[in-house]
Amino acid sequence: MFHGSIPAPLRSIIYEHAGTWPGEDIYVGCSGNFTIERVLAARFGEERRIHGNDITAYSCALGWYLAGDPLNYTLREEYEDVLGWLKPYLEDRTDLLATLMLGTRFLQYVGREGAYYERMMAATRDQWERMHDKTATKLRNLETRLGSFYAGDVRDYLREGVPSEAPVVMFPPFYCLAPEHRLLTADLRWVPCGELKAGDRLLAFDEHVPEGRVHRRLRWSEIVRSEPAVKECVRVVLEDGTDIVCTADHPWLADRYDRPTKPVRSWVRADRLLTDAPYVIRLMDTWEPARSYEAGWLAGMFDGEGTVVVGKSCTKAGICQLPGPIADQFVLWMKEQGFDTTGSVRPSGVANMDIGGGWPEILRVLGTLRPERLIRRLQTQEIDRLSLRSRGNPRVKVVAVEPVGPRPIQSIMTTTGTYIGEGFAMHNSGDYQAQFAPIDAAFNWPEPTFGDLTEEGKEEIIAQVQDRPNWVLGLHIERPELRDKLAGVVQTANRGLPIYVYAAAGPRRIVRPRQPVEPIPMPKISADDELGDRMTIHVLTGGQFAAIRSQFMSKTIKPGSPLIACGVAVDGKLIGAFAYLPPKFDPNTAYLMSDFPVSWTRYRRLAKLIVMAASTKEAQLLVQRSLSKRIDSWATTAFTDRPNSAKYGRGIPGVKLQKRTEASSKDPGDGIHRYQLQYGGPLGAYDLNEALTLWKTKHGKDLR
Repeated sequence: MFHGSIPAPLRSIIYEHAGTWPGEDIYVGCSGNFTIERVLAARFGEERRIHGNDITAYSCALGWYLAGDPLNYTLREEYEDVLGWLKPYLEDRTDLLATLMLGTRFLQYVGREGAYYERMMAATRDQWERMHDKTATKLRNLETRLGSFYAGDVRDYLREGVPSEAPVVMFPPFYCLAPEHRLLTADLRWVPCGELKAGDRLLAFDEHVPEGRVHRRLRWSEIVRSEPAVKECVRVVLEDGTDIVCTADHPWLADRYDRPTKPVRSWVRADRLLTDAPYVIRLMDTWEPARSYEAGWLAGMFDGEGTVVVGKSCTKAGICQLPGPIADQFVLWMKEQGFDTTGSVRPSGVANMDIGGGWPEILRVLGTLRPERLIRRLQTQEIDRLSLRSRGNPRVKVVAVEPVGPRPIQSIMTTTGTYIGEGFAMHNSGDYQAQFAPIDAAFNWPEPTFGDLTEEGKEEIIAQVQDRPNWVLGLHIERPELRDKLAGVVQTANRGLPIYVYAAAGPRRIVRPRQPVEPIPMPKISADDELGDRMTIHVLTGGQFAAIRSQFMSKTIKPGSPLIACGVAVDGKLIGAFAYLPPKFDPNTAYLMSDFPVSWTRYRRLAKLIVMAASTKEAQLLVQRSLSKRIDSWATTAFTDRPNSAKYGRGIPGVKLQKRTEASSKDPGDGIHRYQLQYGGPLGAYDLNEALTLWKTKHGKDLR
């Protein structure tokens, strides 16, 4: 019902500090999902009054409900035809809140055309009674209550709503591409988003299809916020070889199907692209400014003799010239630069030589050749006359979405809510407010006023919190100037981001993940043992896998939590282990998270046998049982200083190198090795006995 939770170590830090604060009131800013309020209420019960604050339609509804205030939410008139069936569930305040909470799931489908959205709405109505009753019952049983709720800008709240001596607890939503990825600016340059700042103009497009239109249209846009952050990221790998690092919640404009005649286009989070809509929309190719003599000559021709017009019925750019050597040279050098031209001769004898290929190609020519007069002229045109027609936007299939851990990103917010990133249609990174936009669209409610949260605004919040005697502030980025106020560092998972908790005073602690370990009741193969003839695999508990992994896996690899982990044994002696994660690259490909041998055997190539054991029919059956679906292949990532992996290379049937990436300043990989290699192979092509026989034939005599 509520989304999100606070891990136990973080709760302990809050308890330790709040327990020493005087008075009865505690104020929470940026309440979000009210996790902090629930933590405090569970600890202090009725001993203290907890006060909350936020701005979104969802959070305000929760806040007013918990504070006992009226919920003034009414269905907008334009939605009554499609959502009129909800009216009986809007009369009682608990029923109303339950409807709004469920609305965060289904309102995104309202008014959308296509069989997929129709099915989702039909399923919602079929299950509505059960879902609504369950949610309303939980709300009625809630014990958390607020002393008050302030709907509005947290800075105003700290200035006007919170007494100067009152304690404050706040974990503000300081929120998206990696900073090296490029956005298209209004002057047709591809600029790394880490170099852009508030006030810079972009070429963007409509967030949603405008009313009365069939397609989204291009728009001039302006950056209202651009700031660095560190956040858990994924790498989106496309069929054409493009890969882009972005936050997991970064929305892409994507289609569910690859057929142009049947698009189901919507905004889809990066981590859901493979399952929800695996065809992303490329609006145009990227380009670099041309520096050659020929390019300069062409730019001069465009600036001297050219024009660009964005019209209602025709958009064109080109030059007019009398037929002859100059016109011939223009056409020749345009072709050599990779641009097509179309020509026609007027009755006057003057030739029109226009750029072919539509508006994406016009933008590419102007951006590459840089005729400054025409670029300035384009910026005065009504760019919204150009539409994002389906047939003009090639779809590119997503083939992988791979977690890459915490990475620096650049959080961008624009006036249109959109931008063009590396040629693709993208949305502002899915910030907290945008998650609940469908409620704003469907309901009238007393919306609060608030300002944009700029970098200066963040600093103001941090200063306001500290300007009082008792406070706790949680941030995802370390602040060196607050080092003497550091109350704790909490990292709840090996691959998770640390949370830096600062406080006015009190105890200090560092909480890192600690994994329980268990012994494996099986002897390990020794340095003198020869491999027997019967190989088996055994499912390991989390503690057993953690124990053997800590002994034998590289210390540079941060451990994660597997879907299933197995030990590999020969004649009852443990020789290694492997573990799988759910599919990352495609729905039928499991991700081989770990595979390693015990280190003290006489065999040099034992690591290959562990990979082969993980590829067997027996391993396939275990993975499929865990996922309740068909899995026919596996994939993994290897980091090495060599261009090929000795473990996954030759000698394992069906295994292929799918991609090789060399570390660079833009993509450092694991930060240690030169290459990042993507390997994959079939799952279930042979059984355990066949794998052992094949390995012995090829590698069994390869001793240390």
